[in-house]
Amino acid sequence: MIPTFPVPEPTLVWSRFFELLQVPRPSKAEGAAIDFLNRWADGLGFEARRDAAGNLVVHVPETVADGKGPTVILQCHVDIVSVTAEGDAHGADAARGMIPTVRGDFNPANEKRLDPNASGDWINAPFTTLGADNGIGVAMMMALAESNHRPVPLQLLFTIDEEAGMTGAFGLDPQALGLTGKLLINIDTEDDDEITIGAAGGRDIEISWEGTLERVGNQTCYSVGLKGLKGGHSGVEINQGRANAIRLLSRALRRLSDAVDLRLLKLSGGSRRNAIPDVCTAVIVFDSAESAVAQLTIEACCDQWNQLYAGRENPIIIEMTRISDSQPESCLSVASTQTFLQMLNGIPVGICEMTPEIPTLVESSCNLAIVEFATPESAKIICSVRGTTGFAADDICDTLRSIVGLAHGTVEIADGYPGWKPRLESPLLKIAIEQYELLFDSNPKVHAIHAGLECGLLIEKLPGLDTISIGPNIKGNHAVGERVQISSVQKSFLYVVAILEQLGR
Repeated sequence: MIPTFPVPEPTLVWSRFFELLQVPRPSKAEGAAIDFLNRWADGLGFEARRDAAGNLVVHVPETVADGKGPTVILQCHVDIVSVTAEGDAHGADAARGMIPTVRGDFNPANEKRLDPNASGDWINAPFTTLGADNGIGVAMMMALAESNHRPVPLQLLFTIDEEAGMTGAFGLDPQALGLTGKLLINIDTEDDDEITIGAAGGRDIEISWEGTLERVGNQTCYSVGLKGLKGGHSGVEINQGRANAIRLLSRALRRLSDAVDLRLLKLSGGSRRNAIPDVCTAVIVFDSAESAVAQLTIEACCDQWNQLYAGRENPIIIEMTRISDSQPESCLSVASTQTFLQMLNGIPVGICEMTPEIPTLVESSCNLAIVEFATPESAKIICSVRGTTGFAADDICDTLRSIVGLAHGTVEIADGYPGWKPRLESPLLKIAIEQYELLFDSNPKVHAIHAGLECGLLIEKLPGLDTISIGPNIKGNHAVGERVQISSVQKSFLYVVAILEQLGR
């Protein structure tokens, strides 16, 4: 949808971005966007190559007659997380490339709606995701290719499906794409004062466990629910000290099993592998005569955790309610209940190690993400393991195998994606820091993130690749109301131009 406000500077970047907003490109359905970019390249006379995975590389020659600069790969993913507000009546649909935009000023009281202003510094999509992640990077690459002054040869790498599995980076075929560059600038960082030089790899772990059922005698069912936690992203917010709802409720129930003959009927928590669970519920069975002792145990746990997490969490609430006088025919035995709860309590949660070279960077972590009973006697548990190196992730996986094995469960480990180990001595990083200081008279934040970027996979496909990631300020990505800062796009575009100019000398 064509914007009704003046196109900001740099106008070519924003014009290409607004064109891209009209092209459907949800993860795993980016064909129209790749075709759009292929036609754009053909129209300019640039060579474009695709591989079997669906990735596209556009080869852009330098314009300097005696250019001796190295070939530089600029890289972005073309897919977006496609979300449209439920019940939207504005004709918006991110999945179909129908993304209305608003330009205005940020209103802290209403993050998803800008105060409209034709000269405001932000652009957002109030009814859908905006797709600035990573569309604004794609637009910057297009504008750089169209420049009349290109100091170095460029290879524009457009990957697919970054948001839903990185299958484009996994299936990348450098030979089919003609990739020869040894320097790569990824434009997928979302803060304009940061240079990202590392990221965590990830693996999904699925645990299967079966216990023993026993018939229930004169017992009563109770529901127990824990709520009030902040949750958050299990990568970038793992260092915030957030509590895990599954872990806390399993600990409360384990303590309860020391006080009463506890039987577990159900346990359910978490919804996404990369989210810290913020709620967890259970249905338990025990003698109603012990309800007072049980209530005191639950209240003591709640009081202790509210003291422990004070200032880091919202007030933690654990409620236990008698369901009815009816009872199930069977549920997990007392012994199986204890085994299952001990296993849950033994699974690592949160930070496992910090990185020696960068003391503020999490080296490895484990998120106890999802637990659900498929049948009264069998449970599935999903964990998300992250590590900057494969060794760090392997260590956690071995720990999980040991703990689950003691409880007679089984562990399946997905292949996952590799981490990106920081290289503090990188020549490209040195140039990027120098140019940032010259342009903006300040020091950039050089850091690594405990979340996934495609760079680790790209380095694996192109050994010896020297890589950094930069980009403009984007807030609220992956959600309705995503916004990007206009002045930050100007800053980031100028920054990339300066880096390329220096590389061409």
